[in-house]
Amino acid sequence: MAADDDYYAFDNESLLRSRTSNNSKVQRGDSLVRRDRNDFTDPSNPHHYYAQKTQEQRRNGQVRVQESIPLADLNLNRHKSTPSRSKRSDLSFWKVYCYVITFWVPAPLLSLFGMDKKERQFAWREKMALLSVIIYAGTFVAYLTFGFTKTVCSSQVLRLRNNEVSASYLIINGKSYGLDHSSHPAAAGIDAGTNVLWPPINAGGMDASFLFQNVNGNCKGIIKPKSNCTIPHDDDGNLAWYFPCKVVAQDGSTKPNFTKSEYYDGWACHTSQSARDAFYSLDVAADVYFTWGDIQNSTRNLVVYNGHVLDLDLLNWLQTTDLDYPPLFDQLRDSKLQGYDISLVLSDSFERKVARCLSETIRVGEIDSSTIGCLASQVVLYISLVFILAVVLLKFLISCYYRWVVARRQGASTVSNKSLNQHAQDIEDWSENINARGPIKNFEPSNRPKGHRRMSTLDLIKRNSMMLLNDNSDSGDKFRGMTTMTTQSYLKSNNPHSDQSGAPFQSPFTNDLTSPVNNLDTLDATIIHPDAVAQPPVDFMPNGFPLIHTICFVTCYSEDESGLRTTLDSLSTTDYPNSNKLLMVVCDGMVKGSGTDLTTPEIALSMVEDFVIPPAEVEPHSYVAVASGSKRHNMAKVYSGFYKYDDATIEPDLQQRVPMIVIVKCGTPDEQGSVKPGNRGKRDSQVLLMSFLQRLTFEERMTVFEYHLLKSIWQITGLMADFYELVLMVDADTKVFPDSLTHMAAEMVKDPEIMGLCGETKIANKRDSWVSWIQVFEYYISHHQAKAFETVFGSVTCLPGCFSIYRIKAPKGADGYWVPILSNPDIVERYSDNDTQTLHKKNLLLLGEDRFLSSLMLKTFPKRKQIFLSKAACKTVVPNQFKVLLSQRRRWINSTVHNLMELVLIKDLCGSFCFSMQFVIGMELIGTLVLPLAICFTIYVIIFAIVSHPTPIITLVLLGVILGLPGLLIVVTATRWSYLLWMVIYIIALPIWNFVLPVYAFWKFDDFSWGDTRTIAGENKKAHDEEVGEFDHSKIRMRTWREFEREERLKSKDQGQGQHSRLGSILNLDLMP
Repeated sequence: MAADDDYYAFDNESLLRSRTSNNSKVQRGDSLVRRDRNDFTDPSNPHHYYAQKTQEQRRNGQVRVQESIPLADLNLNRHKSTPSRSKRSDLSFWKVYCYVITFWVPAPLLSLFGMDKKERQFAWREKMALLSVIIYAGTFVAYLTFGFTKTVCSSQVLRLRNNEVSASYLIINGKSYGLDHSSHPAAAGIDAGTNVLWPPINAGGMDASFLFQNVNGNCKGIIKPKSNCTIPHDDDGNLAWYFPCKVVAQDGSTKPNFTKSEYYDGWACHTSQSARDAFYSLDVAADVYFTWGDIQNSTRNLVVYNGHVLDLDLLNWLQTTDLDYPPLFDQLRDSKLQGYDISLVLSDSFERKVARCLSETIRVGEIDSSTIGCLASQVVLYISLVFILAVVLLKFLISCYYRWVVARRQGASTVSNKSLNQHAQDIEDWSENINARGPIKNFEPSNRPKGHRRMSTLDLIKRNSMMLLNDNSDSGDKFRGMTTMTTQSYLKSNNPHSDQSGAPFQSPFTNDLTSPVNNLDTLDATIIHPDAVAQPPVDFMPNGFPLIHTICFVTCYSEDESGLRTTLDSLSTTDYPNSNKLLMVVCDGMVKGSGTDLTTPEIALSMVEDFVIPPAEVEPHSYVAVASGSKRHNMAKVYSGFYKYDDATIEPDLQQRVPMIVIVKCGTPDEQGSVKPGNRGKRDSQVLLMSFLQRLTFEERMTVFEYHLLKSIWQITGLMADFYELVLMVDADTKVFPDSLTHMAAEMVKDPEIMGLCGETKIANKRDSWVSWIQVFEYYISHHQAKAFETVFGSVTCLPGCFSIYRIKAPKGADGYWVPILSNPDIVERYSDNDTQTLHKKNLLLLGEDRFLSSLMLKTFPKRKQIFLSKAACKTVVPNQFKVLLSQRRRWINSTVHNLMELVLIKDLCGSFCFSMQFVIGMELIGTLVLPLAICFTIYVIIFAIVSHPTPIITLVLLGVILGLPGLLIVVTATRWSYLLWMVIYIIALPIWNFVLPVYAFWKFDDFSWGDTRTIAGENKKAHDEEVGEFDHSKIRMRTWREFEREERLKSKDQGQGQHSRLGSILNLDLMP
């Protein structure tokens, strides 16, 4: 069942019909991702002038443009007042904040430090603003970790447990007073300067509450004098004391003693105002507390009221001969309530007044309970602990589930865990050396570059016309519901209810050469290369799934011959049929790598043979590049032929004949004297293909360059480019395992909801230096924990550009409908955005374009899937020098931060609230920002646990789980124990990963160069988004491919009018029943 978000890209025409349906009319509808693109009346809309021109043509009755229309004609110069990008003065909250946070640095001061341009100055201000946000996040986490508890659960008074109060304290009404340095004034029986804690008084550690009784407060009217009362009192019922003024033991073992003092009645009762003032001036040293165990297991008659511990046995000390008190006193004492909280038992007003009286007179301490603030801090602590542990444990468990259940079912076939382990072992052995070759299958001699007969044009047309007809009648059952362009074309042609029933099967090779332009489905069949690889029958499924046509897209910049040869050899010798794969290499400029004598295009062209057009005769053509200013106009050449092997690297018996396209971005004539003519960046190379696929899918006007690209593909494959459904993106320094493409294509065919997937990237130079050592485990865990976890939810957030495959369009059932994915206008337009005026967009588009493409796919199609496929693998060489690693991780970390900012705003990802990918992404974003602080906290906790007490058990357990589970994951999933050693090395290097690299990256937020990762001869390091000059629209001319084809046929007709007619007649006779 297709995802509901298929309708995001269209309104009236939400789906695309297959090209084989003659009745379909492909249209582009409104964009729901970029609603600003829907209003064509807005002059700032990039399609405004296109729409204006189209409306004029419709009013004039022109169905199609008869002549090529340059871009300059569409810009009619009617809106002179349209604000340019550089003159925008709109202020947002973020811009205001950036200026406020950096008010102390004026523009002239920044100019002194080499920041002359306003854009560069504002980028620095944005960097400082982002750093302030990171500081806010770090401060919040630090406060939550160390300061929150002290703030809400701070206790100024020490707490001492009952029966553990030392002799240096005196207990009064449940409070301990430190009187070890005190001196008592002279009194009867007490010498001046006497310390009552020590002899002769010996009150240390005793309870002296009866010496400082709380009288005439809440007990007034409750405890009353009798008519014959001997205790001093007045007419208002105020009494001098209630109990004998004696000192009792803190454990309550002292028996009632009513013996009168030898000095005077009321001795030691401290009833004078001066004595009371002296008592009130004392500072409380500690609170006496009881645990619930103390109360329930004690021989004393203890109860709790509102947190106060009351000793009901002290009621036996009341002088009953002198005082009247309520019967409730005796009822409570005799009701066996020991160990209970009686706060709710005493409910009416009188009972509550009695309870308050008892709290003033017989209180011996407080129950051991936490305050609301302490409870809140504990709740926050445990909630944080639960969330962190839940995420860590969930990632671990789901990663194990992926390894044991999901991984073996992926790819071309379901295998046992034993076979999967053996496959993983083979990949490990293969990845030990970048030059090591995987197990390559032998192929039929007819599929090799040499030893086959060159076919005549007539034979070629006849063969290609009939080969898809050579199919069994029960082929439809063999497809098992899996849909590709080939199977769909076959099923539609054989469907009795189809509009095309009864008509011969529409092969991509058959076409009436005399058809009108509007009815053309393909280019001229006579120009197909005579050595084009034959397409297999529809039911040819060597791996159990219908074959799908795939473009192997390789971007190269400054690679040497060995690196590029390694990549192309691995792609050409994959066991995926060469009839269904096309090599496409894009050389990003006329550049020469450091230490090489040839330019990258020269190296790439040396690996092509049997050219359709001799290289010397290939002309450059213009296209609109992803750049600013005059650099938007770029020129490129399209070379087509077949991959040329080196017998020293691939034996002739293992060589396949693989069609190959080489695109060389050579630049305009004006830039030929520069260091890097034609260079526009990797994103431009990707957009070059994506834009071509979009225009072909929607039958939009394309540039001359794109038409020649379409023509070149047709010439060497005999296929229209819209038959290709997948794009495998590989970097030019990456080597692919032989069966990887088969597994990737199989997974795509089996599940049309998958819009992108990646394989595992292995390190080929593990032992080069300590820099490569520390990366081994990091690569492993990023795939087998992070990506494995995300795969189960279908939301892998980063498909690495070095080895990922994307779906160009997805089938919507078997009725001829298709949904554009990579060729979706929303994705192409946003990915090709050249308006990078904010630091956020610069980090997205200039440094982390591969990750941004993954984020863009998820954002546009949140209900579709992006997954990780462990059966597919590649190997690459990682940086072995620290400065190169520093430069690489600067780009990766900064792009990760900004892409997570984009992803955390997607509400439609799998799950909801805390149980959602959005929540996990939010945690990853915060975790990335506070990485330097986190490693500092970790080191602090470890040192604190060693040298101080009490030991933070919970924190250490959490740390152990976070660091230990990846090790346990290795034990249960890895095929080699050596990864435990790599994990130890990684843990030792944690300060580098979590402090040095992030801090460096954050400080370089405003650095958009590629640093030391790729170097070329004579290059000056600078950002690759600088705008120079203005874009000249008149250099770009656009028409539909059918119009280009009509023009080509007219030229051919003038040169040899009779040849096409004879070929068409022969073809029609051959196809007649």
